[in-house]
Amino acid sequence: MRVSSKAKPHDFRYVVVLSVVLSPFLSQLVYAQSTAGNLRVYDSFHETFLDPTKWSPSGACFTWSVLECVREIQNDGLRLAVRDYGATNSNQGVAYGPSELHFNNPTPIRSIATELVIRHTSSLGCAANTTFLPNSHAHTLLEGTFFNSGSGNPDDDVQAFLLFDHDSSDPAGVLNVGAFMNWQGQFFGFVSLGSITTGQKVIGALTWDQTNHQFVASWTDVLTGTKTQVSMPYTMPDTTLPAAPDKLIGVRTWAPNCTGPQLLVTYMDTKFDRVWIGN
Repeated sequence: MRVSSKAKPHDFRYVVVLSVVLSPFLSQLVYAQSTAGNLRVYDSFHETFLDPTKWSPSGACFTWSVLECVREIQNDGLRLAVRDYGATNSNQGVAYGPSELHFNNPTPIRSIATELVIRHTSSLGCAANTTFLPNSHAHTLLEGTFFNSGSGNPDDDVQAFLLFDHDSSDPAGVLNVGAFMNWQGQFFGFVSLGSITTGQKVIGALTWDQTNHQFVASWTDVLTGTKTQVSMPYTMPDTTLPAAPDKLIGVRTWAPNCTGPQLLVTYMDTKFDRVWIGN
């Protein structure tokens, strides 16, 4: 919008108010222009409580190491947050903390997209703990179990992931974006989609493109409309429904066990403004 050099103070207040009002519509427009597929709004989180016809009660916080865990509608958005800590009597193992929201009736869903802001993340590593490296990290994710490779055994279900991950070796406020698949207990097909920062509003999307035997993962910067997208091809047969269907958005944290006087804490807090799906 062009502002005249003769504009009065109240004109600038009008610009600010108009920008606030238009923001949700602009994000919808950015998303519509930056993604393919027949997607529809699944939830905008404008109610007081989560809708049990849309979301499953599974995936709640369940581990003993979690200090705080949030899964609720807050300020017209979904807030998922977890803070957990490692034990101080060992240098082996890590503490795990999830806060997730699972879709009801996940099988028909082929595309998941969500507008999100990672508001805060932090993690502390333990040099003496070599269970896996990095041993302290947190991520916000889109995840789906999309099909089975033919046996009907849940181990042959094929999953795809889009992650916004921060670990203890990363600069403060920086998250690396990546995508990969899982089959028969093995993660594979890792691809990088660059990085984002805390406070940056993005739209993440994960799609099963069965026609071309691949998954497509992307994120779009809502402010600029810039889109980063990758494809993940696979070779398994993909005509069998998953044995254990599941689709989710979530936040997960890992905090290392570490001997000493200090509890090592990992934390992530993410707001989701809306979710789209495609069949």
